[in-house]
Amino acid sequence: MRVEMEIRNLPLHRLQEYLIEAGATQVAERPFLAENWQAEIVAMEPAKIITMTVRRDLVVIEGADEAVLAIHDFMRGKTMRGGG
Repeated sequence: MRVEMEIRNLPLHRLQEYLIEAGATQVAERPFLAENWQAEIVAMEPAKIITMTVRRDLVVIEGADEAVLAIHDFMRGKTMRGGG
C-alpha cells in the first residue's frame, strides 16, 4: 500500500522527528525505514498565499497495509492543526 500526505508549513526536522517517533530509522536526510513500512519526505514547490509563501512537503509512506494505515493515522494526528 502507498499513502501520500501533503504537509504544509511544518519544518523538515519536525517531520523527521515524527517519523522516528513512529518507529522508523533515518537512513539519509529524507528516507526512513521501519520493519513493515518505509517513508520518504519529498520537498514540493512552496504554496503562495497572497504575499506569503508556505513550505510544502509530500510524505510518502509505503509498506504492508496495516502498518501504512497505522503510520498514516499517527502522522495525521501529529500534523493536525487546530484553528482559533
